[in-house]
Amino acid sequence: MRRFAAPALIALWIVGSAPFLGRLTRWIQEEVDRSLLVIVPTILFWGAAAAFAVWIVRSSRRLRWSNYGALAVGALWAAVQATALARGRPEESALERMHLVLYGLVALLLYRAFLQAGRSAIAAAFSAAVLTSLLGIADEFVQWLVWVRAGDFYDCLLNASAAGCGVVFGWGLFEFDTRAPSPKERRTIAVLWVILVAASTGLVDLTNLGHRIVDPELGSFRSYYGADGLERLNEDRRARWTTKQPPIPPFQPWHIEDHFLSEAAWHVQARNEAFDAEDWPTAAAEEAILNRYYPAVLEEVRNPDGDPRHAFPADRVQRLQQQGAVPVPTYESPAGGNRIWIWPRYLPWLLAAASILLPIVALAAISRSLRGSLR
Repeated sequence: MRRFAAPALIALWIVGSAPFLGRLTRWIQEEVDRSLLVIVPTILFWGAAAAFAVWIVRSSRRLRWSNYGALAVGALWAAVQATALARGRPEESALERMHLVLYGLVALLLYRAFLQAGRSAIAAAFSAAVLTSLLGIADEFVQWLVWVRAGDFYDCLLNASAAGCGVVFGWGLFEFDTRAPSPKERRTIAVLWVILVAASTGLVDLTNLGHRIVDPELGSFRSYYGADGLERLNEDRRARWTTKQPPIPPFQPWHIEDHFLSEAAWHVQARNEAFDAEDWPTAAAEEAILNRYYPAVLEEVRNPDGDPRHAFPADRVQRLQQQGAVPVPTYESPAGGNRIWIWPRYLPWLLAAASILLPIVALAAISRSLRGSLR
């Protein structure tokens, strides 16, 4: 088990630190210097690259051309993920490069540990890649669960890509043979694949799938819950918040997020920004959505001094009335951006079933073809 100690410790650090890193990055942005969110990850990234280069040099005596070919593929893979797959803001891209380092390192160390435990290279590579991808899913689930972070399935894909990159680097640094996996290893591969597909689908279902609520008077908006679900949640929160108020910013890493309240806060933000920009129709539409679908948030959520936290002040309501702004049926709320996906609920699970069954069918067809050729 000592072989797995290093990747296990890194995995525990990744998941355990997930809530606290959000608080740390916010503190750096607000209290120190925002540029550090680019500078520090960049230094760590290139420091890791230099350490890996030293590792390659020290291993050069036992490396063959095939090893260097795998290392070149891994380097190209890492370069593409660090540049072409990076998103928007420099801080976000810099932090995503640290995902590449951490998840790539976990996959590489797992691959080495499985080889040392006697697994075939194919089974070791698959096990390392899948277990590291599951670690990425667990990390994003924790980020979705707590209030100080936001889970993102795109990050799961980046983490899985980093795992694949780490395995390719493992091929370059260690042995890789084409020995067929044993029957026990094939069963393990099948089980891991089913777990990965189910976990990925479950995370999408939990964190991204939702409903488009169409109101004939107010327009449409996206919600995790549906109209009936929002009605039940309003009743529940009215009963709950009268005795115990929800936490208010700054949130602590251990605060479990109320996604109903967060969803309402998206509309509050859209309303306030529209009002400040004198976009009266949008402000009126968002205020109407809040009054009809999130009234508990306007009525019950309060500041420490007892004043309503999210209700529009009377002077702002009067200003909207003076402007004659009213909601229109064609309005589409931008609140929440693209966090909620409007897919048929069955579609991810249908894709999951296909992802599980298609490899089985393909392998069965290949086996029949090979048996036929041997005859």
